[in-house]
Amino acid sequence: MCAAKPAHLSSLAQRAENLARDYGYPHQRVLSQQEMRELVDSPLYHGGVLDSGAAHVHPLNYALGLARACVAAGVRIHEHSPVISYAGTTPVVVRTARGAVRARYLVLGCNGYLGGLEPRIADRIMPINNYLLATAPLGPLAARLIADPACVHDTLFVVNYFRLSRDGRLIFGGGETYTKRFPADLKAFVRRHMLRVFPQLAAVPVEYAWGGTLAITLNRLPHFGRLAPNVYFAQGYSGHGVANATLAGQLMAEAIAGTAERFDVFARLPPPPYPGGTLLRWPGLVLGMLWFALRDRL
Repeated sequence: MCAAKPAHLSSLAQRAENLARDYGYPHQRVLSQQEMRELVDSPLYHGGVLDSGAAHVHPLNYALGLARACVAAGVRIHEHSPVISYAGTTPVVVRTARGAVRARYLVLGCNGYLGGLEPRIADRIMPINNYLLATAPLGPLAARLIADPACVHDTLFVVNYFRLSRDGRLIFGGGETYTKRFPADLKAFVRRHMLRVFPQLAAVPVEYAWGGTLAITLNRLPHFGRLAPNVYFAQGYSGHGVANATLAGQLMAEAIAGTAERFDVFARLPPPPYPGGTLLRWPGLVLGMLWFALRDRL
């Protein structure tokens, strides 16, 4: 974790101390500015924390592995079949453009793609778009760019996050937009953010870029709950969906099977609705994001 401002370093150090003292987790080591520069060759950072007890995963391979496990368990997966509406309680009838499904239980796991499907929970989340790129293989430059095989993120409000792929590419995430439309040139959009962190990559080609929609809540806690005894939902992972959506799936499965204690812990912590509901949340968010993005640059 890289401190983007000098004041951020003390917060990271305090966090590491709290984890060691209160949770018995002694694996975060505070890094000076020089130590950070030796690990991450960027002029942007003022030190940080190295967490030797953490790990990172390949999220696409993880998703494919989950899909294979589901199919092996008898699940039928239907891509490109968005749900238009649902109704009823026993059974629930879920409608798509080409058919309908009847089920004893329904899980709304749409997150940033909820749209207008369920207005009762739409005002608790804000969909935003985030983007990534992959450079051409960097060769010997890769080990100089990130000396430790770590996954890195900084402390800016509009966060930058990056790591090296197995074949020596830099995978870099940065930049957000707040409308349904993606930038016309994703490579150029993310590249601007990458060059602020790594200006030495100006001549390196960008070979791939992609993006997706996530959902944030006002207090950044996920939103769990029930809309009926057999209708569950989980959403609002606020950028931490790889881990937290997996946890949500486990807890909803437990609840449907009859053991809801762990699910109910999260359901008792609902995030507040966005002021103005779904109609006015967007302009309010854009103003807020612009303000915090300006603070990032100051």
